[in-house]
Amino acid sequence: MKANERIIVALDFDDRENALSLVDNLGDWAAKYKVGYRLLTGAGFEILDELVSRGKWVFCDMKLHDIPTTVSGAVRNLAAKKIGSISLHVSGGSAMLKAAAQAIQNLVHRPQLWGITVLTSLDDFTVQNELLVNSSAQEFAVHLARIARFCGCDGVVASGNEVERIKESCGEDFIVAVPGVRPSWSEQHDQKRTITPQEAIKLGADFIIVGRAIAEADEPLSAFLRILDEIT
Repeated sequence: MKANERIIVALDFDDRENALSLVDNLGDWAAKYKVGYRLLTGAGFEILDELVSRGKWVFCDMKLHDIPTTVSGAVRNLAAKKIGSISLHVSGGSAMLKAAAQAIQNLVHRPQLWGITVLTSLDDFTVQNELLVNSSAQEFAVHLARIARFCGCDGVVASGNEVERIKESCGEDFIVAVPGVRPSWSEQHDQKRTITPQEAIKLGADFIIVGRAIAEADEPLSAFLRILDEIT
């Protein structure tokens, strides 16, 4: 995998025009993009078709979390878009995860399933006092990663703090995509468990997900290339 393919650019916009403007700006340098429900609710699911038609690999960050039948149907419908990966909350339970994996196992074009562990906006205090989990955010994320692996997911989305332990527990072939990536020269914003691009890759991250550090830069392509330089 080329170094630029390890950077997933988050298209966290409200409309199609701004999202595609960034895609045009980054050109062939950026090969992978994340589309979440912020853009999907503003631009519609046609944005997935548009990106795929441009030869882009798309991570559809839907964070699916519902009963098994509903999630398996949604995963099957999204797979028809020929996207690269789909996210779903591991906290939805093993039955939900297994149903999703089974729904697409025999497809010619099978997207990867990435389990959401612990959001990078959450810290130990929130996990323990609001979610009532009797462990640290890191321990909880590793536990959820094990469940995801057991249920047939291809990888997880987890903060850089958990990469090493997830790889040790789930195997080097188990994908870890790291959000909350903030270069030292950018703002942290609302993320609490952040990491720099270079640190994430050194710890073993397969992909880093970068949004505002690129999208809100005065020169997005320069910001992308600066991050690319850091991880190589």
